[in-house]
Amino acid sequence: MGDGADGPVLFISDLHLGPDRPDLQALFHAFCAGPGRRARALFILGDLFDYWIHPAQAREPAYAAPLGDLAALTEEGVAVYLLVGNRDFPLSPAFLKRYGITLIPDPSSLRLGAKRVLLTHGDLLCSDDHRYQRFRRIIRHPLTRFLLRPLPYPWLRRLAQGLRRGSQREVARKPITITDARPDAIAAALQGADPFAGPLAPYHLIVHGHTHRPQWEEISSGQHRLVLGAWEASGAFYGIWDGAVMNLTFFPGAGEPST
Repeated sequence: MGDGADGPVLFISDLHLGPDRPDLQALFHAFCAGPGRRARALFILGDLFDYWIHPAQAREPAYAAPLGDLAALTEEGVAVYLLVGNRDFPLSPAFLKRYGITLIPDPSSLRLGAKRVLLTHGDLLCSDDHRYQRFRRIIRHPLTRFLLRPLPYPWLRRLAQGLRRGSQREVARKPITITDARPDAIAAALQGADPFAGPLAPYHLIVHGHTHRPQWEEISSGQHRLVLGAWEASGAFYGIWDGAVMNLTFFPGAGEPST
């Protein structure tokens, strides 16, 4: 496995890369050249891109560059896994395979040492946001995706941009209690309730993003939650498993925090 064979396992989420944020693209390039290159594995838990709706995006520099960074990691022996989020869920296994990236389902689980770990993007935990959960079911429904697939890329791009603006307005109007993960949903997920059931349940740790509120917290005795941060010009909070413990750490950027 390259020089990262005995390295740590890293977890990132909510990068929101796109043509409007060259600062984030530069931050991600630096991350891949630094901590990423020294890692044994990198897990991306959703929203790598601000939106993804068509493979034609890969021909645009703002998307080609980060995909190239990830391909370079896999060529050096770093295992890269991606779990889609609410903005990039159309990414397909066949497309990602071109870059050496493995698509994993939401939710997924793995063992880190003696720890049983649950991975999810995080939007399923925001169960109080009924409007979003309804939209999520509709936009991801196979019929919806079948109807959208034949549309030309420029049309899909305008649609995605319009939905993105509408989502930003919607989130701005909602109280934090609606857009955050519910404590009972977190506790149920750790116990392996649907849709988080699996052979490793109950879990010692849940790792997720989506809420943009990075933190490490104890849920109950022996069970913890790690929330990854959204990427900003000032840097990004990410998870690192060093072979013994999990930590939430910060990779600094060159800019100032957004307001």
